[in-house]
Formats: sequence, structure tokens, C-alpha cells
Amino acid sequence: MNRAAYLTSLLGQKWTRERSCWHLAVEVQAELFGRTLPSVALPADLTWRWMMETIDQHPERGHWRECPPPAVPGMISAPDGALVAMARAHRAAHIGVWLALERRVIHCDETFGVQIEAVPTLRAAGWNQVRFFEPVTAAPPAEPPH
Repeated sequence: MNRAAYLTSLLGQKWTRERSCWHLAVEVQAELFGRTLPSVALPADLTWRWMMETIDQHPERGHWRECPPPAVPGMISAPDGALVAMARAHRAAHIGVWLALERRVIHCDETFGVQIEAVPTLRAAGWNQVRFFEPVTAAPPAEPPH
């Protein structure tokens, strides 16, 4: 299935405990970018606090680094497949995946299910902080100066 068909097949799928924002990110990372992210089980008493603490403290966070700010303010320079951490205030409580070709974020929420939205639309919906994270890759060792 090509990228557009795959993404279209996801649109409108309902949020469930097995299809949360994180579960969608795990699937999209695997299908489109060949990355394996860990599964995270949601607790029975799911709260915003739990989501914020899990995003802040999960060991997977160490495999991703925040993308540098773009050279042009307001432009997004994150690579295709960057994780998108969204916060209403200071701490992220929602995750999506940046689709650079589409200039949109795919995410899943309890109200609307899977959606693909522009960053200004996310901000208008109350996600005031939108941060992008790229995988940490091992850089080759620096060569000593000659």
C-alpha cells in the first residue's frame, strides 16, 4: 500500500485503549519509517497526569532529541517521521507523528479518533506547545585534526 492510501486508511479510526495517540505513533513509525517503538499499556485509571509523567519519564525519550528551531521562525524543519509532543501548558500530554510531505501531524484523540492536521489547527484546538523530536543516531567519531 502506498503512503497516501495507508494514511487515508487510518483516518477516522476511533480512539480506544489499544488505539491511543501512542499506539498510533508506534504503528505509523513502524509502517512508514521502519522504527520499532515500545508498546505502552494504558492504566485503568488513565489521567492527564499519568500521560504527562509517562511522556516525561519513559526510557524511550532517551532515543529521541528535540529538533533544533527552524532558521525561519514559524516554519517547521523537522524531518519526516519526527515525533510531535503536544502540550496545553508546559508538559506534553499528547503524541503524534510529523508527516513532512503532507506538512501535517497524524494523531489520535478520544473525541475525533485519527486525524491529520496542520500545526496551526492543533494550536487553535488548545495544543499551545508543539515540539518535534527526531531519533538520536550514533554520529561517527570525529576525526582528529591534522
